Amino acid sequence: MPKEHPEFWAALQQRDNFDPARTLFIDDSESVLRSAERFGIAHLLTVAQPDSQRPPREGLHFPALQHFDDLLPIPVRTGFL
Repeated sequence: MPKEHPEFWAALQQRDNFDPARTLFIDDSESVLRSAERFGIAHLLTVAQPDSQRPPREGLHFPALQHFDDLLPIPVRTGFL
């Protein structure tokens, strides 16, 4: 079932038992993100440049990630603690 359909989110929630208010969902499709938003997913991000052969997208409705490592904490160097 496509992620644009509300039934997708209900089935996924039933299968994985996630809390929409505490869920982060990332997708490169604005229509999919809007569907997730309507379902109540609280934290939504899109990908600024899903195709490396094209320039980053502009004018997006959702906050955009430049790189997935933007989500990761700064690595801790061993020996400094």
